[in-house]
Amino acid sequence: MANHTFASTKGELLNKLYDDETLTSEELTELALSYVLPRTDNKTLARELLEKFGSFSNIIMSDWLILKENMTERSAKALSLLFNVFEHYVESGIDKRYKLNNSENVSDFFEELLRFKQIEETFIVGVDAKGNIKSKSKLSRGGIRSVGVSTHDVARFVAVTKPAKCFMCHNHPNGSALPSNADIKGNELMMSLCKKLKVDFLDHIIVGIDGVFSLLKNQFLRKFN
Repeated sequence: MANHTFASTKGELLNKLYDDETLTSEELTELALSYVLPRTDNKTLARELLEKFGSFSNIIMSDWLILKENMTERSAKALSLLFNVFEHYVESGIDKRYKLNNSENVSDFFEELLRFKQIEETFIVGVDAKGNIKSKSKLSRGGIRSVGVSTHDVARFVAVTKPAKCFMCHNHPNGSALPSNADIKGNELMMSLCKKLKVDFLDHIIVGIDGVFSLLKNQFLRKFN
């Protein structure tokens, strides 16, 4: 009987979505949890998570290591995976909407890719001679202080995708886009590596809470209000 009740609740929430009704944050959270914990009444957990994280988006964007404080490790990883799937869909879609042939487009693209991520991530983006995005790869994902990039991964990306030119980018969650000493050294390493690989290195872009910064130009391409 209890399982039937939980299934009915999930069905009711899905029907609201199908009927173009807006779900509350608690209902969205409960629906997401129903896929992670299918045989559990998730109303109380949904309220607890919203109280702790503030919003549904903050919940699913949180690292599983933080989420597991409120659930099992397996459930935390599964919930985090929901956002990873959505994130992959969004990241794949924006490649087709931008042509990285001027500062405005570069700022738009990297702002959309990185501005609202809560964990630091580093990407390499390959473009053709006209600035069309041909390939993109996430080189690292970690804490605010870690941007570690494998030269092997960069070399493999260039060898496999064969871009005419490339960008490197990463974000500073909750911090300024101004480059650190580690960022500057990493940029120099990337420039040297691309030269050896015979691919043009266009820029290293950093996105922070205050704007989009270009290491090539040593200035902000865009400032956020």
